[in-house]
Amino acid sequence: MSVTLVTGASSGLGRGIAKRLAARGETIAAVSRRREPLDQLVREIGIAGGRAVAVTCDALDCEQVRRVVDLVESTNGPIVRLVSCVGGGKRTAIDDFRADQVAEMFALNVLTFANCLEAVLPRMLRREHGHIVAISSLAATRGLPSAPEYSAAKAALSALLEGLRIDLKSRGIDVTLVSPGFVRGDENKKRRPMDISIDMAATRIVNAIEQRQKTCAFPLRLALILSVLRFVPPTMADAIISTMRSRTKFRPKSYKK
Repeated sequence: MSVTLVTGASSGLGRGIAKRLAARGETIAAVSRRREPLDQLVREIGIAGGRAVAVTCDALDCEQVRRVVDLVESTNGPIVRLVSCVGGGKRTAIDDFRADQVAEMFALNVLTFANCLEAVLPRMLRREHGHIVAISSLAATRGLPSAPEYSAAKAALSALLEGLRIDLKSRGIDVTLVSPGFVRGDENKKRRPMDISIDMAATRIVNAIEQRQKTCAFPLRLALILSVLRFVPPTMADAIISTMRSRTKFRPKSYKK
């Protein structure tokens, strides 16, 4: 029996991805800091005929992650896929800029993934088989106002996945970089441009995982707009971004629960 390890599985995209992968026959090791929603997730997966186990862990703690991986593999079988959904951010005011905010964003969005990768990668390399998936963001495409720390952290995560994809190609391990735009949760009262529901986003991501796509960016229109802005003069790009900001307030969605 083989296992898919899903971090950040207690809510949001992580929860949606875990349920859909379980419905497609995968055994899920659902990881999060909060036990109660994990237990509920495992019950729902079991009722639907799937198999899952709940493991509490703080992905910021490398030793905790290593112990979780040891436990999961010793009791449930080898971890053949890591789906890292821990991450998120918040709006910040430039007048209150602090270095520790940058460190917090990088720890939450990059270090958590690195800790999980360090724990599972040696095992995958020995088996010459595996799949690494991480949730980045279209915010990685260019720095966004009111969330520069978040954009920088997601850009770092995306660059890390892109480099890993090349290094691991010949070692039997696939890498999938997922970059969603605005994902609408139940608590989002106000619609944002081109946003999509968690259910739709999770379905798209699971399809990309099953096909072992190298990248998965959506919605396509927003992805294209942000990509094009990288190649236009900065003055024009800044004006377009400023106009977009005036129509909506950028609120990065936190998936760390």
